[in-house]
Amino acid sequence: MGVAFIIFILIYVAFALLAWINAKRRCALYWTDLCPPIVLPLFWVVVTSSGYGHQSLSHIVEVPIVLVLSLLLLNIRIFVVDRYKKNYKLNSYLVLVFGLILVLLLRTFMPYLPE
Repeated sequence: MGVAFIIFILIYVAFALLAWINAKRRCALYWTDLCPPIVLPLFWVVVTSSGYGHQSLSHIVEVPIVLVLSLLLLNIRIFVVDRYKKNYKLNSYLVLVFGLILVLLLRTFMPYLPE
């Protein structure tokens, strides 16, 4: 399980690197852009361990879904939204909040798959 998590983090970093470099060049890179690959899976673990949503080991697939969608939100923020709305810090915070909301939505609406 730990190896899969590390692989997901490395894949996330590989695809986010171009966005991070672009944001760094514009001085628009914040801690909230760097923390989603750690914060979102940990938030998922906390929400899952609190008993929210269906409890099944098959729901581990939610973590890669959250990471992929978080990566998509990051790229949309840096390459699209930041061009039109120059408040980079607020945009960065909103992307992190959308990621946290995404975790809650997945835990709420992911169908139950009996084992």
